[in-house]
Amino acid sequence: MELKVFKDTIAAYGGRWETRLELPVETEILVPDYLPAVFKIVKCLIEPVLMQNHTAAAKWQGEGYLRCTVYYQSDEAGTQLYRIEQKFPFEKSVDLPEGRYETGPAGVWGELEYCNCRAISEHRIDLRGAYALGVTVQAVEELELLTSLADCGIEQRTRVLAGKLCAAAEEKTFTAESTIALPGADEVILDISGVFAPDTCTVQTGQVSCQGMLRVQACYRPAGSEEITGRQKEIPIRQTMEVPGAAEGDECVFWGEVLGCTLAADDTGDPVLTVTWKLHAELWRAVQYTAVADAYSTVCRTETQGAVCRLLEDACSLRQTILAEAGDDLPDPDLEVKGCFVTLGALLPAPGEQEGTVCFGGKGTAHVLCADARGELTCYDKAFTWQLPQSFAGTAADYCLHAHAAVGKVTSGKTGDRLRVEIEIAVDGQLLKVSAVPVVGDVTLGEEFPDKNDGPALYLYYASEGERVFDIAKRYHARAKDLAAANHLEPEPGTPVQEMTTARTCLLIPAAL
Repeated sequence: MELKVFKDTIAAYGGRWETRLELPVETEILVPDYLPAVFKIVKCLIEPVLMQNHTAAAKWQGEGYLRCTVYYQSDEAGTQLYRIEQKFPFEKSVDLPEGRYETGPAGVWGELEYCNCRAISEHRIDLRGAYALGVTVQAVEELELLTSLADCGIEQRTRVLAGKLCAAAEEKTFTAESTIALPGADEVILDISGVFAPDTCTVQTGQVSCQGMLRVQACYRPAGSEEITGRQKEIPIRQTMEVPGAAEGDECVFWGEVLGCTLAADDTGDPVLTVTWKLHAELWRAVQYTAVADAYSTVCRTETQGAVCRLLEDACSLRQTILAEAGDDLPDPDLEVKGCFVTLGALLPAPGEQEGTVCFGGKGTAHVLCADARGELTCYDKAFTWQLPQSFAGTAADYCLHAHAAVGKVTSGKTGDRLRVEIEIAVDGQLLKVSAVPVVGDVTLGEEFPDKNDGPALYLYYASEGERVFDIAKRYHARAKDLAAANHLEPEPGTPVQEMTTARTCLLIPAAL
């Protein structure tokens, strides 16, 4: 008689592949003639803007630009701050190691390695720097599961494996237009940034419809003034995006990222605000599989080879605002805080306060603009850390993070001679836990047992509380249902005999028929 083996191939979690790419910057920025001459470079910021991000056919491709922003002080009287920007394009392609990977956008993060910026003339700025771009791609393991066994006196204990898999993922860039009221003409725009606050999402076959709010803040210096102020604008969003593979019943995790904002003068009314932003949507589908967790034969020796099935399950839904602070003693108590810009690093795992736990957070830098009594501007960089309030049992390898973090509201000032910066960080996405479940990978049958008619027909076994009936029967090569029947054990409704546990008692073990 031949053992019948039934199998099924599933897509299990296969870990993550990461790489770092260096994006060098070497350029000259020309200051237009309509802007005042450069007196002093106050601060230079380099940030990546990713327009294309896609993984397919074991290759990741990314395309975008590094936004190089220079803040400089003019030679005019007072603390006259100006801004100039240049885009430095890049295009990257990376061949992934042999294997299967999730199709769609990869996780992308990065950090500034160095930045050297200097004025080589009144209207020419030399910029040298490098940015490290990190790319994370999720791998898929094609695992062959044993779902059932039959014949050859086989006894099996099966278990249901539950988890979720990414059914589809998509990113798309959109534009939104509105108007924003500024107090007067000839304002000097220093920065326009924003965040997307997600609200609800509806999933239909092949598409998702997302609602939320774009919160945009324009930082400017009014004409003839040395003060830096801001104006906020909220733009309601309802956007539909085609997502091949999406189906009703899928769970949608989505977030948005503001890529850039522009203002265009309009003589008939308020300036027109155009926001370029990217919508990221992931569709997650619940899955269940039946797998053989253990097996033995009542008629012949049995060897099983173990395997591990790794599936993703929910650990925490992320839609929260984190408060962070940065501060330090000012080198000069008479310095006046004019404003602050904040850059964030990647959201990464770190060891928790308690042993055997992990938390998630990141680093950031507050770039604080201060003016002295002479009106000269200086930028002080103050590093800070932030993290999610929860901690989780396990290590970083036990979790898979799909989330986005962005700077919301920033408040800066000073108390006495101490600088104080308060930052609101919006985090959206989800944290998944890697569930590693041991299963049977293969079964091999050996020689038959001696004729049981020559041995005892009944054994006595003193069971400990909580022992599984299946494990006891396996020890004596008996059938679990015979053991339960001989001892009048009744499983709870919905519980198979193989999963039944015992109390501390003496059991009768009948030999297998």
